[in-house]
Amino acid sequence: MTMEVETIARRATTRDWCPEADTRDSIPARRNALAGLWAGRLMRMRDDTLAIYAAEVHASGTMNGSEAIVQKLWYDLNRAGVPISRDAVASKIGELHRDAMGQLSATD
Repeated sequence: MTMEVETIARRATTRDWCPEADTRDSIPARRNALAGLWAGRLMRMRDDTLAIYAAEVHASGTMNGSEAIVQKLWYDLNRAGVPISRDAVASKIGELHRDAMGQLSATD
């Protein structure tokens, strides 16, 4: 785990991590946090685990890009027993990107 991921994950474990603070100025960062929350909920994660997972997805996307997020979510979801295609994950990422754009433009 990189230092950035560790820092975000540490804050998430103490419930101090907030997607609003870490994603306020970046559409892809907001999208990745939303994607982590979406996938974590599909995997039925508890709130404390959900925050950690969303922080990991957020940080991973910051370093690795959109295709890496699709691959990570697809792998994690299928490993957790949630059958979903890569295309469905990619489609959801596109939807969340539009949501993130709307959220960030609403705050300006």
